[in-house]
Amino acid sequence: MGLPLLGLAGILRSGRALTAPSSVDGAWKIEASANQVSASPCADFLSSVAKAPVSISQSGKSLVIGLGNGKPANGTFDGRILKAQFAGAGNPIAADCSDRSLTLTATLDPKAEIRTLSGTLSIDGCAACGPLEFRATRHVSSSAAGGTH
Repeated sequence: MGLPLLGLAGILRSGRALTAPSSVDGAWKIEASANQVSASPCADFLSSVAKAPVSISQSGKSLVIGLGNGKPANGTFDGRILKAQFAGAGNPIAADCSDRSLTLTATLDPKAEIRTLSGTLSIDGCAACGPLEFRATRHVSSSAAGGTH
């Protein structure tokens, strides 16, 4: 009986140094500079992406990210860095590159009063469209904030 308890004590002691990743789970709202979007040849496509609601489901470092009504993408959250790639149509003929895959890379600011992500959305393989810088804030529902009784 003593050996299993000793083993359990060792496991618990070694686990003290482990920390859970910060939470990015929930609904997010992207805000991008209007000047930056309008200056791009892909303005309409990037503008629609930047206005889309973002939903993130998190399990540890693994993420499932929904961007508007499109197909969700798997992503990772390592430290403070979030990365995901949304599959494109695979037929790169659209002039605005809207059929290409889209990469989202962001950094979490866990110390901000309201959680924020700052990063870029970029269209893979589209030299005409530079990355779109954005800032996203997590939407806090009124019930989560204590607004309902």
